[in-house]
Amino acid sequence: ARMPVLDLAGNYEQLGTLARERITPEMASMGLTVTQFFVENISLPPEVEQALDKRSQMAMLGNLDQFTKFQTANAIGDAAKNPSGVAGVGAGLGAGVAMAGAMADALRGTQQPQHAAAPAAAPAGMVPPPLPTAVTFYVGVNGQQQGPFDMATLTAMARSGQITRQSLVWKAGMAGWAAAETVPELQTLFAQIPPPLNG
Repeated sequence: ARMPVLDLAGNYEQLGTLARERITPEMASMGLTVTQFFVENISLPPEVEQALDKRSQMAMLGNLDQFTKFQTANAIGDAAKNPSGVAGVGAGLGAGVAMAGAMADALRGTQQPQHAAAPAAAPAGMVPPPLPTAVTFYVGVNGQQQGPFDMATLTAMARSGQITRQSLVWKAGMAGWAAAETVPELQTLFAQIPPPLNG
């Protein structure tokens, strides 16, 4: 489909149509006709999601000095949780600061001084901007907020009946809680689940 990986979740219908077109000739040779093909979920391996989260954090901070401070603050928090006592806290903190400093020194060589003029064209090895992180939603269950949940978890919850079309959901950027069936990104959750019978 030549689509960025993080755009796939919003294009399940297009991907299903493309997949059906690709497999129809193969199935026809076996005497079968494919009338519908649904893509229910596309998710990334956890290690890829973690890498994308880290790149997004770096992009939000904007510069290397800010990222170094961010990493140092994380190292302090991790060291404070270390059960091995004061010595462990000091070692963890020292390792975090040293690691952030070494990374800053290594990357500083790749940055131009701020007073230097911008090049006319980007260097050949320039890294593209980070990919956005996966969308997550909070769900209202029995009057309690739960989550956040990624699309794979929400799909499983819809299949098991834990969430329905009327379940209230919210994500960052929404003005307020809304029924799941009214949120465009969640339409595919209920594609194979029939609506409730009236009567």
